[in-house]
Amino acid sequence: MTSTEAVRQEPRRSGAALLWARVRKLRTEEFLFFALFIPSMIVTIWANIDLIEEGIRSRKIRGGVLRLLIVLIVAFLLPLLHRWRCRVRNRLGRGLIEFFRTVLPFALCSAVYTNLHDTVRYINPHDIHDKLMAIEQWMFGFQPVVWAEQFITPGRTDFFSFFYANFFALTLIIPIVLWIMGRRQEARQAGLAVIVCFYSGYIFYVIFPAAPPRLYYESLEMFTINLKGGAITNFQNSLIEMMPNHASRAAFPSLHTGVSLTVLVYAWKSCRWLFPILAIYVVGLLASTVYLRHHYVVDLIAGAILVPWVIWATPRLDRWWGGANLPYDLDDR
Repeated sequence: MTSTEAVRQEPRRSGAALLWARVRKLRTEEFLFFALFIPSMIVTIWANIDLIEEGIRSRKIRGGVLRLLIVLIVAFLLPLLHRWRCRVRNRLGRGLIEFFRTVLPFALCSAVYTNLHDTVRYINPHDIHDKLMAIEQWMFGFQPVVWAEQFITPGRTDFFSFFYANFFALTLIIPIVLWIMGRRQEARQAGLAVIVCFYSGYIFYVIFPAAPPRLYYESLEMFTINLKGGAITNFQNSLIEMMPNHASRAAFPSLHTGVSLTVLVYAWKSCRWLFPILAIYVVGLLASTVYLRHHYVVDLIAGAILVPWVIWATPRLDRWWGGANLPYDLDDR
């Protein structure tokens, strides 16, 4: 039998089988994006239709459809990146494509985050911020965020805003440093752990929707001092303004805590020389979340509890999705 005859006799795979074969070529972090983004996209579209039918024009879904289109266009690059990398013979070009594939999931992860702000109340309208407030009162006998008002000055507000505004730079630092050092598989694993932490927190946002203290306590008129600063504070506030609904249901758990502690764990494991520097930064970041009224203290505790789960789950998720292909070379995925 000739090779041509063998090809002709080979059964054709169905469209679903071909699609699944393409999906299986995605890395774990890429698959997790699609697994969470598709449901959040469906709810975002549903929320848009619902508001339009009610004649409501609200910031609730501001820019939602346009954002979805942009993210979908970018997301469809993922299956193409491996193909492009195989066709590029230049080593530098291949390296740039591989680096882009490593960091792109971080950008796509933020797309799921913004979708949640649009739609979480359509999924679960049962807020728990009043319960978080009660827990804080039981634990401390007062509200730590309100207590912190005594320390507010414009200079301190700018100081803490610097830490808060650079949070996303922290999420990338270990993967980038490891990449530069040539430890690309470790870079990807560190990045995957951060992404697993983000997505785990997003699920809890839906299960336990809670407005941050800056919104909830303000609605109760509990604050007596405004957070005023300079250019750094204004820049940070402009970033929050870009979030749909001012990030109104993203308090519990604190991913600033969960992700930053995950970064510290991987710094200790892979870049111990960087650990002391990052530890100082993380302390400032966590203090900023309370000072700037973005999180309750109990949010920070819940975020810290996420870390053991992330460390345990990340390699297991990667092995589960990789199956018999693991351990694998980066060129194979």
